[in-house]
Amino acid sequence: MDTRTKKIIVGCAIALVFALVVAVIAGVRMWRMFNSINYSREMPPALETARVVKEADLLSKAEFWRGSGVGQVTDIVEDGSSIVLVGGDGAVFVDQQAATLSSVSFASLSANSFPGMSHVDAIDVEGDGVYDFMDRGSWGNPASLIDSNGATVWSYGAGSPGVDDMAAGDIDGDGELEFVVGFNGGGGVHLVETDGRQVWRQDDGNVWHVEMVDTDGDGQLEILHSNAGGEMKVRDARGAVLNQSRPPAYFSGFSLCNWPGKGDPQHALLSESGTIWVLGFDGKSVAKLDAPDCGDLGHARAVPVKLDADEDEYFAVLVAFRNRERSILYLYDHDENLVYQEVLAEACECLAAVSSGDPSTERLLIGGDQRVWQYTLAATCQRPELSGHTRTRVVRSMR
Repeated sequence: MDTRTKKIIVGCAIALVFALVVAVIAGVRMWRMFNSINYSREMPPALETARVVKEADLLSKAEFWRGSGVGQVTDIVEDGSSIVLVGGDGAVFVDQQAATLSSVSFASLSANSFPGMSHVDAIDVEGDGVYDFMDRGSWGNPASLIDSNGATVWSYGAGSPGVDDMAAGDIDGDGELEFVVGFNGGGGVHLVETDGRQVWRQDDGNVWHVEMVDTDGDGQLEILHSNAGGEMKVRDARGAVLNQSRPPAYFSGFSLCNWPGKGDPQHALLSESGTIWVLGFDGKSVAKLDAPDCGDLGHARAVPVKLDADEDEYFAVLVAFRNRERSILYLYDHDENLVYQEVLAEACECLAAVSSGDPSTERLLIGGDQRVWQYTLAATCQRPELSGHTRTRVVRSMR
């Protein structure tokens, strides 16, 4: 066999292997899409009725805020004595009793976005204490930066294959924010300057979710993202892959959270097949929490919350199902026991622990459609299973 023939055979073999890899990735994507379609055709029985599934007398729930001009609330930020409520249509600044202080409308964003698809976060771009807003983008919607007056400063990623997600952070240490954008299909990962100019692009497939976080504790941010293969990838400021791992569950729509308490390091959070996974940035499981009915297509977010002055922080997890217009709230005690579960009849996409007026406790706020729910500990009850001994719960006043 001559050299030319050998080269042809080797080339064909490489091409075949590449084709098989592409076929496997495409198969995974089609399988998930098929399951998503089947899932959306029929409401799972466990999600049909909004109700408290476990420990109905543990928490007290009330409507903290209801209004207009915000849309689906996607971010809640406490800033001193005020609370910022952000949605796809605008933002409202309220005081601790939910009285409106000011508001802003995202007129251009509302006009150019598919209803209910924008996930907007409050961010301080210039570090001056004034909030701007970041639309993370979603398939048909490009990602965008919105100023404090509601005007779109720039948008990025319009057209095919479409943006999956965007996150912000000072990844190069120059004192200014950069934005990392993850694309659907083969669009890859892009880094964008504060003015919307592209810095670099790295190839990858179906970058479902992106974040910027210090993954190794050195004080510098890295890029963390998922992809079509269900991998966890960590990239540096130039886009080079620092670490690549395969978590124990398919890694797709994750979020970041402090675990187990606010003062502890951040971890990745993922819901999959009846489990809430808390993952290290090496892809290994740190905690595996029982989460009945959470399925495979929800997006999980979590926050530690100090509901009881005499107990450690609880760990609140919210799993939203956009395609079903449902959510599940889970609450875990410090021993990782599930102590509360509730099905909500809307796709709630954010939660936050905010001050309660008592410096030793907090309230849990959950963003809904044009409203925000508030949770505190409920009326007096005996709960020996929560702390290993009998304790009496104290009534907390609610608005």
